[in-house]
Amino acid sequence: MTDEKQMEYRALVDSSMLNSRRDIQISGLLRIIETTLEEHLLDIGMDNPRLVREENVSWAFLSLTAEVFGPIEPGEVLTGRTWFSGRRGPLFRRELEYRHMGGERAAAMSCFSGLIDLGARKIIRDRAYLEKYTLPAGEALIEAESRMSPRLEEYREADRRKVYPSWLDGLGHVNNARYGDMIFDTLSAAGIREGLLRRLELYFVGELHDGEEVSLMLRSAPDCHSVLGLHGETGEPAFCSRVFFA
Repeated sequence: MTDEKQMEYRALVDSSMLNSRRDIQISGLLRIIETTLEEHLLDIGMDNPRLVREENVSWAFLSLTAEVFGPIEPGEVLTGRTWFSGRRGPLFRRELEYRHMGGERAAAMSCFSGLIDLGARKIIRDRAYLEKYTLPAGEALIEAESRMSPRLEEYREADRRKVYPSWLDGLGHVNNARYGDMIFDTLSAAGIREGLLRRLELYFVGELHDGEEVSLMLRSAPDCHSVLGLHGETGEPAFCSRVFFA
């Protein structure tokens, strides 16, 4: 198999990925990552369309940690690379790195994913099956965890949202970039505009579907802001996040 690190991907930063201050939005960052991962998995024969068609299995994005090292300009074409960096039980860790045209580092990310049995809607834990998708591991770029355990009593409700059909992706649940929009809008509504995005931690806990109501909870601390999304009916976490600004 071709060395993953030798495979490069172009990522165009268009104006829809920026906010009104022309800074990269969380959802814009997620769109760049999603495109790179989809292209790469296709190149190595592990893409979702094939897995769904042949095995009724899909990759599920479970968490992302991203560090941004400086401004990312509109119209830039970043060069991205991604590689497998290890497995914790059923969870696969993967790194992503993006560089400016001059070669300077723009951003580094680590994400955790699992293979989901679409019939049972559960993470596959069979070791023999998982070995088929386990590649030689490269180095990890940044500190990252696969989950976050928020203390609900530390949050206050800041907003409520309804999930619309246009938010859904091909697997029938809310697309990753929409979580970035919910986080950004919650922070903006609270008057939090503190500068360039420096670090993002995003953890997916439970799927959100068409018609659901999401309660958006906010917790602010001196070093970061945290947005937590709760299923409107059950009060169970759907996602949680921490956002750090430069």
